[in-house]
Amino acid sequence: MYILEKLQMSIQTNKIIHINNEHIFGATTLKDITLPEKNNTALHVCIDPEAVMINRKRLAEELNMPLDHWALPWQKHTNNMAHVTSNDKGKGAYDKNTSIMNVDAVYTTEPNILIGVFTADCLGILVVDETTPCICAIHSGWKGTTLEITKKCLSELIEKDLIHPESCHIYFSPSIQFDSLEVGMEVVEQMKQISIDTTPFIRYMPNEKAYIDNQGINIEMCKELGIPEKNIHPSKYDTKKEFDTCFSYRNDKQTGEHFTFGYIK
Repeated sequence: MYILEKLQMSIQTNKIIHINNEHIFGATTLKDITLPEKNNTALHVCIDPEAVMINRKRLAEELNMPLDHWALPWQKHTNNMAHVTSNDKGKGAYDKNTSIMNVDAVYTTEPNILIGVFTADCLGILVVDETTPCICAIHSGWKGTTLEITKKCLSELIEKDLIHPESCHIYFSPSIQFDSLEVGMEVVEQMKQISIDTTPFIRYMPNEKAYIDNQGINIEMCKELGIPEKNIHPSKYDTKKEFDTCFSYRNDKQTGEHFTFGYIK
């Protein structure tokens, strides 16, 4: 069993590096106002696709992972997951219309395939198990959380013996945090219907609004599946407050997105 190493921010490559060990690499890109379109790498949410491709090509070169080896979803706030194989290489890498459709999570057990999800205020979740090895990327905004995408995906991977609660690690991207995620009561009602107790993760306000701890709910899902707290790595970055380093739809409306990605070496 290999121990995952949580590293500090890499200024040179403008990434929050989550893991870099013998078998698996994973990271989340950050906003950078000095780069084309502020370092946006999402073709489905952009102003200038050519700027996005400049950013993607630069990242591919830094990682020595050609775009022909990328396989990306076009997320639609579902709770569907796709198994990515070598046959999927290149999907979504150059053209959003070739993306893996109708999924918000992707996983692979094959080397040299870069998978990932795009987020602004939503959660990007990277699941890795060095012992298989297996890597999974999940996109969960509040809609995905009400659909319990994280619990559904992790349960499936555990059932398939691709990840093991005692050896897998969960890494969270920057997202809109508890103090900033204000929602209406219709969202609260949906949150109350999911299979875990969400009471600690809802803070009611006097204006028929509430604050939701989306990251906290997803962490609780991981714990309920037996993943030890020491293997769960939350993010302290609040996308609504970190203007210089984080994309936020709630702040900008027209915005780029973070890219939470990884690959098996």
